[in-house]
Amino acid sequence: MSPRLRFPGFSSFRARVFWSVVPIVVSFLVFQAWMNIREHRRLVTEEFEKRGRALAANLGFASELGAFSEDAQLLGVAMRGALRNPDVAYVIVHAGDGRILASGGRQVTAVSQSPEGPIDRAQSRHVERAGQRFIEFVSPIVSEETQTPDEVLMGTRIRPQTEREKIIGGVRVGLSLAGVEEQVRALAKLWGGITVAFLAVSAVVIYGFSRRITKPVKQLTEQAQKIAAGQLEEQIAVQSRDEIGQLATAFNRMTGSLQVTMNDRAQALAELQELNRTLEDRIRQRTLELEERGVALEHSLEDVRAMGEVSRTIGSSLDLGEVLNTISTHALRLAGADACGIFELDAAREHLVIVWSMGLDEKLLKNLEGTRAPGEARANGDPIVRVLATGQPLQIPDLAAEARLPGQEEYLRAGLRALLALPMGSAGASHIMVVYRREPGRLDERAVELLSTLANQSRVAIDNARLFKELDDKSRQLEAASRHKSDFLANVSHELRTPMNAILGFNELILDQAYGPISQDMRRPLTDIQQSGKHLLRVINDVLDLSKIEAGRMQLVLGEYAVADTVAAVRASLASLAMEKGLEFVTSVSEDLPLAYGDSKRIVQCLTNLAGNALKFTQKGRVEIGAESVNGELRFRVSDTGIGIPGERIGGLFAEFQQADATISRDFGGTGLGLSITKRFVEMHGGRVWAESEVGQGSTFFFTIPLRTEGGKSS
Repeated sequence: MSPRLRFPGFSSFRARVFWSVVPIVVSFLVFQAWMNIREHRRLVTEEFEKRGRALAANLGFASELGAFSEDAQLLGVAMRGALRNPDVAYVIVHAGDGRILASGGRQVTAVSQSPEGPIDRAQSRHVERAGQRFIEFVSPIVSEETQTPDEVLMGTRIRPQTEREKIIGGVRVGLSLAGVEEQVRALAKLWGGITVAFLAVSAVVIYGFSRRITKPVKQLTEQAQKIAAGQLEEQIAVQSRDEIGQLATAFNRMTGSLQVTMNDRAQALAELQELNRTLEDRIRQRTLELEERGVALEHSLEDVRAMGEVSRTIGSSLDLGEVLNTISTHALRLAGADACGIFELDAAREHLVIVWSMGLDEKLLKNLEGTRAPGEARANGDPIVRVLATGQPLQIPDLAAEARLPGQEEYLRAGLRALLALPMGSAGASHIMVVYRREPGRLDERAVELLSTLANQSRVAIDNARLFKELDDKSRQLEAASRHKSDFLANVSHELRTPMNAILGFNELILDQAYGPISQDMRRPLTDIQQSGKHLLRVINDVLDLSKIEAGRMQLVLGEYAVADTVAAVRASLASLAMEKGLEFVTSVSEDLPLAYGDSKRIVQCLTNLAGNALKFTQKGRVEIGAESVNGELRFRVSDTGIGIPGERIGGLFAEFQQADATISRDFGGTGLGLSITKRFVEMHGGRVWAESEVGQGSTFFFTIPLRTEGGKSS
């Protein structure tokens, strides 16, 4: 092992005290010097900037006449006073268009000859050119415009003072920071000298203080080394009453105590040896107890892990056969059994029914399945019957030794010698789990407890699996009923649409006087019949479309179409309704939209539904249909200035036969199918639809679809 390095000057306590205090003093002095120099620099710079701004402002005021007349001689006279200042490095006077009218100063050649941006307000900035740093102050030269005769007669109220001022140029004054830097360097030198002087004085004082502290400590160390060598009779001379003196007194007392302790050492050693022998016996006994507890704890952990695995396995499936097979497999493993059966009372609670079995032959199962339910007179007969009656586990360690046991011959013929019957639930349970073993013997309490827990958990899993199966059957029945309903609606709608088209056709011929002239009194009811018939036909078409969608028979007919033509077709079909209500009906379609690919007929139907609703619920104002391309998708928009929709009702707008309010159907009519059909068609195109609204302000409905729909999607 290499010897430990020791640096000269750091091995003694005195040196450590000295070199611990000196860095603190040096750090404090350096920090104080840095703070003073920084504050001095800030104050000098602030004063420097104030003087520069005042100098630039005065020079701008004095240069007004020279800049106005662009007289370099007048500007030179105005700059002469400023250039006498030793800190002024350059002065440049610019005209309003940026031209240089006059310049001067010792550093003017190192400065850019054109201003950076317009000079419209006073400002300052730090610049560095040719290895030198400057603060450049900019001030505009403002000229007051002459007043017109009207302004002279009527006073200054015609135009405010700021409108009569005009910026005709600007002044750039650069002050060199060399003087400021020189002051800072001088102050830094001064503080450096003060720091070195103060550090020298501090070093002397600290050195003397460390010697005064370490001298008595050194004497105390020498005496302690003698005591450590065994010279207990040595006493340390106490020369002071401070902490060092108290430490010396404590050493002397310790020496006396050590002398007394050494006399009792032999007796204590003998007692310790005896205690060690006793302690070894206790440790050995405690180790055996811990080992027994560890084995019990390990068994408990195994039981917990096994039951956790069983719970996860049972809960991971809702298939009844899989659940029952899992329960039987784990029951056989936990009990070390050879066969397992799960029995259930029938609905009338008269006979046992075998729910699941594993390892049992057909004859034994047939005999067990014929067992009748428990009664008062037979509660002490068959073990399964007894468990059903009492609700408590029952164990028969040897079936051959049981007298008058029902089915004893069948059990023995099947090679079964012991059984354990467990209720799957509390008293009055309707499910029983029985495990059979081919070797006689009683299962321990731990195994019985685990199997009881498994039986209780399994009852819930069996019920869940059965409920899921029943729910699945009901779902299939409801799905079939829904298909029948959709087929019925489709057939009825189709049968209604044909005669309705005929009625509308004949009524239109009558209105066109194809069968002869009609009176004015007859025209009004015939017109009402025509409008009501068209409304009824639209409802029939909506019901037919909805039934086709729900039946899965609606398909898109894809093709290329122009978005502008689609929007124009919707506007043309609804223009008469807007004109009748006196509403402004406009469209807004981006001109750069390419040809889209989709079912144009269904897009027209969606826009017609949305725009028709907007016209229906708008009493005054406007309705607008818009289309644009957003992130490679088509976004259609229908906005109105109608009654609006409450925010909490927007989520249910697109459900079948739903409207925003119950009063809407009464006041405005409608079936609530248009938005639902619109949502289905948009989703068949691979898009989405949503709405934004504010009550009393109007509503906006949006839907986006891909510019090119991939494949003919069906509902």
